[in-house]
Amino acid sequence: MEILDRIQKDYIQAMKERNEIKTTTLNMLKSQIKYKEIELKGTEKELQESDITDIIRKEIKKREEAIEMYKEARRTDLLEKEIKELEILNSYMPKPLSEDEIREEIKKIVEEMHAGKSDFGKVMKAAMERFKGAVPGNKIKEIVEGELK
Repeated sequence: MEILDRIQKDYIQAMKERNEIKTTTLNMLKSQIKYKEIELKGTEKELQESDITDIIRKEIKKREEAIEMYKEARRTDLLEKEIKELEILNSYMPKPLSEDEIREEIKKIVEEMHAGKSDFGKVMKAAMERFKGAVPGNKIKEIVEGELK
């Protein structure tokens, strides 16, 4: 997996550079990925790129919440650490798709399914699967509703 290899290479590089914050952030990320692999071991599923993206997104959300708390508490020492971790985690997220790219993909889904207004649920399910983790659900819903009118 491309993203997993990148995380591992960057982790090794950060250790060599003695970059403590990057090393600990990537180590934590690797641990979360390992937990997910163990969780999936008993099932038929294998770890996917989208699972790793979900893990990163959850960690980003944690950092964003912590940043807000530290701002309110005026803890600049802890705030700086969280901001640096957030920057590191964001660098592993896929580049966001433009609204036009999303709209084009959804148009393809509608055409493939020969979908009409009554097929909102089917189109939504297919779109959520295709954009898993890359586009917020409310954005997909808005575009799907526009395309099925």
